Amino acid sequence: METFDSKQILTLERTQEADQAAWPQSVEAPSAQYAAKWIDTHTHHYDLPTREERQACWQRAVDAGVTRMIQGGVDRQSIAPIARFCAEHPGSVSATIGLHPTEVFDNYEVELELMESILNCGLASVWPAVTDAPGGKAPDVRYVGIGEVGLDFYHDRRYEKEQVAAFRRQIEWAREYSLPLVLHIRSAFEEACKILKEEQDGCLRGVFHCFGGSVEQARRAIDLGFHLGIGGVLTFKNAHLAETVAEVDLQHIVLETDAPYLAPHPYRGQPNESRYIPLIGQKLADIKGCSVAHVAAVTTRNAMKLFGL
Repeated sequence: METFDSKQILTLERTQEADQAAWPQSVEAPSAQYAAKWIDTHTHHYDLPTREERQACWQRAVDAGVTRMIQGGVDRQSIAPIARFCAEHPGSVSATIGLHPTEVFDNYEVELELMESILNCGLASVWPAVTDAPGGKAPDVRYVGIGEVGLDFYHDRRYEKEQVAAFRRQIEWAREYSLPLVLHIRSAFEEACKILKEEQDGCLRGVFHCFGGSVEQARRAIDLGFHLGIGGVLTFKNAHLAETVAEVDLQHIVLETDAPYLAPHPYRGQPNESRYIPLIGQKLADIKGCSVAHVAAVTTRNAMKLFGL
């Protein structure tokens, strides 16, 4: 997979013009129009049921100019399929590891111990535990983030205490392994910010995944040292996210799909894919009044620096 450095990004930024033709609804070849390179900082394509579907989805993304896709871990069951997907596409597919807040139950400490063993000793040391089958060689995976982790009080708060404990422990991982946090925060913004403020020692960094808050919330997240993960919601007609993004400098934004969820307009309600990242980039460029190439260059640079790609 072709990679690119800051000099190439600057060249791309300077040579692309703002009046390039808009991406047609067919979304067949945006890379040919923009010659842009994008990063999807949050996707779950590993969860597709067959290898053929994963491969096809990956290929469509690459054809659309999305050169890197970060797979968001959520629990024990996600570890093995993510590892296999990364092994199938080295250099273009990366992984995070963490326990999603809605997967925090009474046994959360057991789950965290397994993940911590992986971080400490490598995936091979616990491979049978995540595959439920002895034998076989574990893929070699370099984790680029701790996530998805955080707090989710949307449905209920039965496991609030456990969620907070799991969140703090995984924040410690981020600090210990110098990895960014990928935050899932739902109906718990104040609680999460309080914890992050207490834990922030100048080393914590990361992204508020699927950010959809107000300008004030965006500024608070940025002040805490975090980026905003902007996805398909930005393109929704009745969403207020555009008003927030208009007030946020591009240097604080990374792009994501959260595929297969939250597909952008005009594909809302259909399965999302990484190939739609340029659509989100186009909407962001419209809001900012700049070229799509500029959005691609800046958000790509942000993602590469944040995740150490």
